[in-house]
Amino acid sequence: MTAAPQPATTERSALARIQKGLRMVTVPLPHLAGLAAAVHVNIDERVPTMGVFASGRLVANPGFTARLNDNELVFVLAHELLHLALRTHERAKGSGQLEFNYAHDYIINDMLRAALGVATIPAGGLDMPGAREKSAEQIVVEMRKNGDFISSRTRVWDGEVTIAGRVFGPQVSSGRASANDQSGDVLGERQEREMFPDDSADQARRAKEIGETAAKGLALGKAMGAMQGRGNDTGGTRQVVDALRGIYSTPWQMALQTWLEGVVPGERTFVRPSRRGADRHDVVMPGRRRHSWMLNVVLDTSGSMSEEIPRALGAIADFCDAAAVDDIRLVQCDTAVTGDEVLNPAALAAYEVSGYGGSDLTPAMLALADDPRVTATIVITDGDITYPPEPMPYAVLWILPPHSGAGFQPPYGRVVSMQQGERR
Repeated sequence: MTAAPQPATTERSALARIQKGLRMVTVPLPHLAGLAAAVHVNIDERVPTMGVFASGRLVANPGFTARLNDNELVFVLAHELLHLALRTHERAKGSGQLEFNYAHDYIINDMLRAALGVATIPAGGLDMPGAREKSAEQIVVEMRKNGDFISSRTRVWDGEVTIAGRVFGPQVSSGRASANDQSGDVLGERQEREMFPDDSADQARRAKEIGETAAKGLALGKAMGAMQGRGNDTGGTRQVVDALRGIYSTPWQMALQTWLEGVVPGERTFVRPSRRGADRHDVVMPGRRRHSWMLNVVLDTSGSMSEEIPRALGAIADFCDAAAVDDIRLVQCDTAVTGDEVLNPAALAAYEVSGYGGSDLTPAMLALADDPRVTATIVITDGDITYPPEPMPYAVLWILPPHSGAGFQPPYGRVVSMQQGERR
């Protein structure tokens, strides 16, 4: 009769297999080599399957690990590394944590289906064919609207087949689904501090280092063609995108309002008193005369913006509703102007975007420079672009989606991040 393996032996075996599996991940996905070397593995029965913290700590249940064959283990490990590469922990902030976890799982598994050539998703993982062609935010919106019709699982690994509506409960439609540590594999800072209190002091430092490693891996992946990167050709792709509205509410909108107040102040008039002076009875403060006005927008439709465009369109529509903008002149550009039209904010709900090629906004910005009516323009881009080196004859506000353009420092205009507000 063979004795059952001792816990220490089981943990050592699981750790050795995971370390070997991480090395194997780098064969088909060499751009993940830095992350594979940087993660710290803990074998821990307090997690039901496997998960990863933003600090790069990867935790794995020994029983779950033992049930995976070598190919399945490589898939699961590649999946966890991609959460770090795609900055799932950071991007989930401001949205339902578990919802975003599930959305990114669908995308990552569909990416790995193609990259690793698997027919079915291993380890009872989440499966949504075609998810890699969508943004995580778009999938979140779909789950909120159609949770009772989208196939899902009770856990991201080893889960039972169910529907998205049952995973998140009745709150899924409102976007307030609560996080469930037993369901997701994108694990939070608080949980890491509770599980590993002795290491909590270094948690933020390690997360920053992992973020830097992830950025290098992402750049390498683009250079190798593993992920879609910046090109030089005009794109021929056309796609109707659904504007994602109300997903994020961040300080950038205040910076946008302040900038617009400066470039389009409007005429002061006593016909419409200022609301700021409503508490004064001894003097009437002048308000602004209400004119119909147009917002000029240049939209970067390069390939690297494919995941950001729905969020950007939703942000524009949200702002226009709040600021009473009547019309938008939306100029689309990758390396050539692919669209130039005037529309009302409601038309952004489902809008056909053209391009998805290279990244040169010069044609669009010069086209607006030739129009004497243009006094101010908003440019929405990830910052990985070419643009006119000389200042334009109009005020420019550069708006960057979250987690993009960290090194973008143009010589003119102001830069605003959707996540952090005004940067300069």
